Amino acid sequence: MHLLTGARRSYDWGSTTSMPEFLGTDPDGKPFAELWLGAHPTGPSTIIGPTGNEGLDEWVARDRLGNLGQRVDAAFGRLPYLVKLLAPAKPLSIQVHPTRGLAAKGFLEEERQGIPLDAPHRTFKDMNNKPEMVYAISNFDGLAGFRPRQEIARLLEEIAGPLEPARARLSTTPGEHGMRLMLEILVGLPPEDIQTVLEIAASLALLHPHPVVRAACATVGELANAYPGDVGAVVSLVLNRVHLAPGESMFLADGVPHAYLGGFGLEVMANSDNVLRLGLTSKHIDIEAMLGAVDFSSSGFDVTSAPKGATTHTFRPPVPDFALSIAHPGKTDEGRTTLPGDGPRVLVCLDGNVTVETRSSADTCALTKGQSLFVPAAEGGIRVEGPGTIAQAFVP
Repeated sequence: MHLLTGARRSYDWGSTTSMPEFLGTDPDGKPFAELWLGAHPTGPSTIIGPTGNEGLDEWVARDRLGNLGQRVDAAFGRLPYLVKLLAPAKPLSIQVHPTRGLAAKGFLEEERQGIPLDAPHRTFKDMNNKPEMVYAISNFDGLAGFRPRQEIARLLEEIAGPLEPARARLSTTPGEHGMRLMLEILVGLPPEDIQTVLEIAASLALLHPHPVVRAACATVGELANAYPGDVGAVVSLVLNRVHLAPGESMFLADGVPHAYLGGFGLEVMANSDNVLRLGLTSKHIDIEAMLGAVDFSSSGFDVTSAPKGATTHTFRPPVPDFALSIAHPGKTDEGRTTLPGDGPRVLVCLDGNVTVETRSSADTCALTKGQSLFVPAAEGGIRVEGPGTIAQAFVP
C-alpha cells in the first residue's frame, strides 16, 4: 500500500478554507479547488518510491500486472479512473464531456495541428471520455441535465425578448435538432442581449407567481453575480437545479451538461481531463465542439443514496471504468468490514480514522480524515476497522 500525496489544483473558483480544513492543514489564503488522487499524466498523485517521490502514473506503468491485475490491465492498460476532492466556493463552468470517439478524434486533430497540451485554446487534453460521479460530503449544489422540454419553452416564453428566437426554434423544430438550435442561439447571445435577459430575470425572480419560474430566474441572478455578463447565467435556465445532501450521489454520463455550484464533495470519473465549456468561465469555449458533444436527449438527473442503516454501500454507475463504495466499519458488530471489489483501489478517509489491512501481505496502514491510499491489485482483499468512514474507488 502507498500513501498518496494528491496533486493540487488552485482554480479561482476554489474555496480557501474547505480543503485545508478537510485535510487538516493550514490554509495559505489561496484558492484550493481540487485535489487529484490518481494517475492522470497532467496531474498524477505522488508516492514515496525507492528513490523518493514518484508519480503514480510512472509507478503503475512500471509493473502494470502487479498494480492493475490481469483483468484491469487487459481491459484498460492503465488506472482507468481518477478520484478528486472538490471544494467549489463559487460556481464551476457549465460543461460537458465528450464520448470516447469524439475525444479521440478531437485529440488527434489538435495533435496534428501542433497545438500544445497547455495552450489556452486547446480543447481535447487526451483521447478518453469522462463519465463522472459526485458524492456529497457536505451539502452540495449543482446544475445537471436539461429541464423537460415544456418547462424550457415556458421559461423562454416568460422572459421573451432576446430569448424569443430560441423559444421559436424549440417550438417549431422537433426532436434533438430543436434542442440544439435553441442552445446554439443561447450561447451565441451578444452582451447587450445577455444584459437584457438578466434584467428581466431579476424582476421575475421577485414577482412571478410560479415557483419554478422564480427559482430558475433566481439561479440566473446568482450566477450573474458570480460571473457578470457571462452567457452561462442565461444557459442555466434550461438546466435542472440539483441539491445533494451529505451521503447522496449523482452520476453524469457523457454528453450531459452540468455545473457544480458549491459545497464539498468527492468525484470519481474516467481517467480524463476533457472539458468542453458552455459558460461561467474565462477559459476557451469551443462552441462547435461543445455542441457536438452535448447529448440533447438527456433530461433530468439521478440522485442515489445508501439504504438507511447500511454499513457498506456501493454506488455502481452504468460504466465499466469505476465504482465507489462507502464503508463505516465501526458501525458493524465486529467493528470491522471487508471492502467489496478487487484490482487497483484508491481509498480516502472521509471522517474519523481507520486501519487498513490487506489480505495477501497482512500489511496495515492507519488513515485519518483527509488521507488517501493506493492499494495495488496484487495486495488482494482489503479489511478496514475503526470508527471512521472510508471511500473506495475500484473497477467493477
